[in-house]
Amino acid sequence: MTNPVHEPQPQPQPAVQPDPPVEFDVYTPSFAPQQPVSAPMAPVAPPKPKKTGIVVLSLFVVLLFGAGAAFGVLFFLEKDRSAGLSKQVESKDREIADLTRKAENSKDDAVRAVDAQKKAEADAAASAKCRTAAKSLTEAALNEDLPKGEAAMRDIVIQC
Repeated sequence: MTNPVHEPQPQPQPAVQPDPPVEFDVYTPSFAPQQPVSAPMAPVAPPKPKKTGIVVLSLFVVLLFGAGAAFGVLFFLEKDRSAGLSKQVESKDREIADLTRKAENSKDDAVRAVDAQKKAEADAAASAKCRTAAKSLTEAALNEDLPKGEAAMRDIVIQC
C-alpha cells in the first residue's frame, strides 16, 4: 500500500517542440536559461570601524590639556611667590645696609669717645700737675716762703 502523500510523484517531462521551419536567416540571440533567483537577502551592514585610536588620542589630548593647565597655574603661583620673596629680600637688604651704616657710625662714635676720654684724662693729669703747682704757690704765699714761691711759680709756668 502506498500513500500518495508521502510518495514522490514523477514530474512530467516537458514536451520537446520541433523548431519552426526557417524561411529566412534572422539573428536571434540565444538566451541562457534563467536560473531561479533566490529571495533577496537583506544587505549585511559592514561592521562599524573601531574608534579606539580616536578615543585614546582624545583622552591623551584631554590629559595633556589638564597637565598644561595645572603646570600653568603652578607657574603663575610660584612666580607670584617668588616676586613676594624678592620684595622681602630687598627690604631685608635695606635693613641690613641701614644697620651696617649705623654700626659703622657707632664705631666711629666709640672711637671719638675713646679719643675724647683719653684727651680728658691727659688734660686731667696735666691740670692735676697745674693744680698741684698752684697749691704749692698758694702755700708758699701764705707761709711767705720766697724760694718755695719762686719754684712754685716756675712749675705753674711749665705745667700750665
